[in-house]
Amino acid sequence: MPRKGKPLVAIGEISGGYQYRPEHPGLVQTRPVQWINKEVPRNLLDKDLQNSINAQMTVSQPRANDAEYRLRIIAVDGLDPSLQIGKLGAENGSESAPLQVLAADTFMPLPFLEDIKQLLEEKKQVIFQGPPGTGETYIARELARALAGSEDRVTLVQFHPSYAYEDFVQGFRPTNVGGQAGFELRKGPLLRAADQAWEEPEANHYLLIDEINRGNLAKVFGELYFLLEYRNEEMTLQYSDEPFSLPDNLYIIGTMNTADRSIALVDLALRRRFYFKEFHPAKEPVKDVLRKWLRAKAEGMEWVADLLDEANRLLGSNDQAAIGPSYFMRPGLDEAGVERVWEHSVLPYIEERLFGERESLDQFDLDRLRRAVAGRGQESMESDPVDADDSEG
Repeated sequence: MPRKGKPLVAIGEISGGYQYRPEHPGLVQTRPVQWINKEVPRNLLDKDLQNSINAQMTVSQPRANDAEYRLRIIAVDGLDPSLQIGKLGAENGSESAPLQVLAADTFMPLPFLEDIKQLLEEKKQVIFQGPPGTGETYIARELARALAGSEDRVTLVQFHPSYAYEDFVQGFRPTNVGGQAGFELRKGPLLRAADQAWEEPEANHYLLIDEINRGNLAKVFGELYFLLEYRNEEMTLQYSDEPFSLPDNLYIIGTMNTADRSIALVDLALRRRFYFKEFHPAKEPVKDVLRKWLRAKAEGMEWVADLLDEANRLLGSNDQAAIGPSYFMRPGLDEAGVERVWEHSVLPYIEERLFGERESLDQFDLDRLRRAVAGRGQESMESDPVDADDSEG
């Protein structure tokens, strides 16, 4: 449980229309709330988000004019849930509101998410790169949903070695018309997302490409290499006579596993057209995500974060083999769960990265790591004794 002096905050979702409550004259308009989480210590939230929470509550309203978006709310815990309400005004419709909610949900700092948003606005294309388990795909999906304001404006595709231009952009596919076999020109996810973005120019649309480095990128993208860089230009696509251009309101987020040896296939032509954002377990902000999550979601399990830090320290000479926090971020985590994850997910990954290095592998025995972490904690306590004046009384 959170320590004394560190209040909880509650995250919920507004679930109904406006209501006027004369018994609460200070709150002009109210809406009922369905609570999602009431166990987040306020001190774990981003500082900017902490400062936005007042004695009552703050409503996060990502799109003031978007009736489809069910508003989420952040409030200080302790009020009667049936009266959890907020003042809705122009100031609550700020563009940063959906990122504030995402920061609380993912334990990522708000400035980190705002930086990604800025990169998208400037370049239109961003790739998240990092070792497995660092949350690139999860953050990409949740960020796209938050910024788009609707699940319908997010398109997800995964690249793999057999994926081709005809799958991604446009190509002929077998069909049966009137009992006759033939071929039909069909649009891929890129053109479908582009069409939707052209139809809704006032809204942002997102195309997510998971494992982007696993495809033959030059073959998959084709003439799109040019269009990614010059959004205002038109080109004739390979299977179409009509000119085509990418809409300004279509943003592309790719994810890339840096432990995958196929990363070498990401050529300079593509790298020049994307911004890159690193997700690394030993660096901020990913470094502290697991510790924050454990404090809020798994009481008494904070030692797992120390365990992961120690394992990554031992892997330090192989930087891209680091272990990400998401392996352990699962509901109901306990010691037995940690043992299962370590034996069946983490160890096989480490063995693959350190193939043939038996002596090195022995360092990653779970019990051995736990003893090392416990020993370091004891050394830390002995090297920092309690001051005699502080111990009195």
